[in-house]
Amino acid sequence: MGSILLMGSPGTGKTRLILKYLSYYDKALWVSTTESAPDVRRKLVDFDGELWVVDTHTWDQKVEVERRDIIVSNPMNLNEVSIAIGKALDSLGDEYFIAFDSISGLLLYHTPQKVIHFLRNIVVRMNTDNGAGIFTLVKNAHDVHIETSISLVFHNIIELERVFNGENVKRFIKIIRASQYVEKEVAEIHIVENDVAVPKVFDRFIKQQLNIGR
Repeated sequence: MGSILLMGSPGTGKTRLILKYLSYYDKALWVSTTESAPDVRRKLVDFDGELWVVDTHTWDQKVEVERRDIIVSNPMNLNEVSIAIGKALDSLGDEYFIAFDSISGLLLYHTPQKVIHFLRNIVVRMNTDNGAGIFTLVKNAHDVHIETSISLVFHNIIELERVFNGENVKRFIKIIRASQYVEKEVAEIHIVENDVAVPKVFDRFIKQQLNIGR
């Protein structure tokens, strides 16, 4: 299986795209650096598989959580984050899905070099377990050199873009880097109720990278 780096400004549909492909899995880990575990679970209320949540956002151990929620009390310590993720993955076993939302949250506290090493370890573990995942990064929130460095961890990079034209809004999906040939590199997408309408070429590419339907 594989991993995808999903880039885009806030409001471009990154979370909706993750939810679209998460639904194909029976086991998942959601790593949140921007929302509490209860908020994540409310967003994933329709997911009926085994779901673990690693929360590096809350910091407060007193928050009411479920058995499969892990609150990282000190996200300034990447070892604690790694241990929490490892515990969840040990329970999931293999062929799981990881949603990492977002790398940008870690870059608030850590150098790009530390984050890159941390991400590489997750990707290696994920590949060993025959898992797959989507990792998000907020576009233009970081220096271009940082974005480039983070992108080196991933073979597949997708960018979502939102363009305003008066009262009209258009959304686009772009293939920035691909581990295999893709017929198109840019296409329009549409946000619909509880889903994202993705052109077949891009949907097929994403499913291939995440080993969906094989």
